Order: sequence, then C-alpha cells, then structure tokens
Amino acid sequence: MKYLKGISYLLVGMLIFVGCKEKVKEKEYVRAVKVVKIGVGTSNKNATTVPASINEKRETKLAFRVKGPLVKLNDVIGDYVQKGQVIAKIDPRDYKIAVESTQAAYKLASAEYKRYKTLLEKESVSASTYDQMESNYTAAKTAYESAKNALEDTELKAPFSGYISDVFVNNYEEVNPGQAIVSFIDLSKFEVKAWISLEDLSKINDNTQYACLIDLGNQKIRVSGNLKEVGHKTSMSKQSYPISILIDAPENVNLRAGMTTHLEIIDTDNTSSSLEIPISSIYSKENKTYVWLFNESTNTVSSKEVLRGKIVGDDMIQIRKGLSGGENIVCSGVNFLSEGTKVKKYKGFSKTNVGNKL
Repeated sequence: MKYLKGISYLLVGMLIFVGCKEKVKEKEYVRAVKVVKIGVGTSNKNATTVPASINEKRETKLAFRVKGPLVKLNDVIGDYVQKGQVIAKIDPRDYKIAVESTQAAYKLASAEYKRYKTLLEKESVSASTYDQMESNYTAAKTAYESAKNALEDTELKAPFSGYISDVFVNNYEEVNPGQAIVSFIDLSKFEVKAWISLEDLSKINDNTQYACLIDLGNQKIRVSGNLKEVGHKTSMSKQSYPISILIDAPENVNLRAGMTTHLEIIDTDNTSSSLEIPISSIYSKENKTYVWLFNESTNTVSSKEVLRGKIVGDDMIQIRKGLSGGENIVCSGVNFLSEGTKVKKYKGFSKTNVGNKL
C-alpha cells in the first residue's frame, strides 16, 4: 500500500510540473491583411488637363502705422509665425510718455466735465461754459485713446498664421508709417492658377470638379479643390482665360508656392471616376461607405469615408470622392478591423505551405 501511495504522490507531482511547464505567456495576435497602393487613374473621358502653378493663398506686405527706430525684427525668411505673434517692434519710449501725458490731461478734463455738468443741473453755470468743458473732455479723451493706439501700434503682429517670405528693412533702422517691413504669406491653403481656352471654359458648370495633379518624382498625388474664380477677359499674350482653384495643404507633402503642376477640370455629367479599388476594400457603417488606410510607419489602420461609384468588372469599384491616389488601403478582412488596430502586411503563402493550409 505504501508503494502504491508513493506512486500516487509521484504522479500528482509530475502532473503539476507538466502543467507549470506548459503555462506560457500568450502572444499578442496581429492580423495579417492584404494591402494595395492606389494609383492615380485617368479614366475621365471628359477631363481637361492644363499646366498650372501652385501659389500661396494670400500674400501681404506688413507695415507700421507709426514711425520710429526698430528694436526687434524677425528677419528669418521662411520662419513660421503664429497669428498674433510679434514680428517687429519700434522703440516704444516716446509713445509711453505720450500715453502718460494724455492720460493726465484726460483725467483732469473728465473731472472738470463732471463738475460743470453738476453745476449746469443746478443752473449755476452757463450752457456755453458747460459746452466748452464738454469739448475739452472729448478732445482729451480722443488724444488719450489715440496715444494708447499708437503705443499698441509699435508692435507689428502677424494678422494670420503664415510664413515670412521677404524682409525689406534692417533691425535698428528708422522706419516710417506705411513702409513695408516684411512680406507675409498664408500657406494654410494653396491657390492653383491656370489658363483655359474659351472652348474649355464653356464646359464649366456648377457640377464641374477640379483637382491638382502633383508629380513629386516617385510619387504622384491628386488633390481635389474648389473653384475660387474664373476670369472674364483674356490676357494680351494668351488667348485664354485665367482660372483659380483652392486646395488644402496635403499632409506629409511639402508643397511650396511657385511649384509647377497640372490642373484637371472634370465634367462630372459625362465622366467616370478616376480611381478604382478592389470591392473587398470597402465596408459600410451607418449607411456610409469606408475604407481602411494602412499606416506603414505604425502598422495600424484608420477609417476613411469615401463616395462609391459603379462596379467595374468583377472585383473593382470606382471611388468618386475621399481618396486622392497613392494611399495604402486594406483589401482583406475589412469587417474585422477597428480604428487603430495593429496589423501586418500579408506577403503571400509560404513555399513550404503545401495546399495553402497555414
């Protein structure tokens, strides 16, 4: 019996040892997905493409309203400046003295005005004398407000967030009111300018779509835009009409004002989508259509709403809006993903995986 009891203890110990040995840390499961890169299609039958240039949304030359010697100047061309940030400053010493002087005169005139107003109500002073005190008060108040404004104007602030494109003065130089100090440009959006013929101009209507085609060597980008204006007069040198569209600054693309590009004008009444993606790439949620964008640097996915078109062939579908071309999208298992899911690129079956079972 002792022998059998010893064997029982031995078996229990072995089972506990095996159980501990087999308890391993669970590995994080990372789904493998197929990823395709969208090209820039050109299936638009009624699309007109013309040479164009990329320009800043707006440019302005900033100047002071007052004169004096500069004591501060941001003269770094290409420097980014936030709205309200000081770009240049005039020595404020004389303007501070003017504020203190006019403030004292204003306080005195204000006290005199209130006193004479009380006397007028008691009929202890003539109306003409009161009117003179009121006039003195108004003049003193105006001078004080003007002095405060002048002191505030010794600082030249950015009217919007943008970049310094040129500098016209040197620091410590005496400047005058209205003298250009810096040239300031807004690159939050870009204006694409081109020239089109009268025939192409006649095709433009409220449904016309516009896109900027940007060639960056190994990368081609298509950025949709909105019409800003169309000219009604030809130039002296060109028998064509000016047209401008506005585009948003693309992420991760360093566009610069002055770059050459092409403007695509699309007649949507008689055209097909220029982008085609696998049908397996799209999924629906709350009556909207989405695709998953694949981020190569983080190996994660993010959703992007798109406007689908008609089905092309057996496995492709047109995308009318939402994608520009050049994006990496997931085309398998899209219904099993969620925002920010970590995935890995599927690279095909292994050569040793007989029957594609693994």
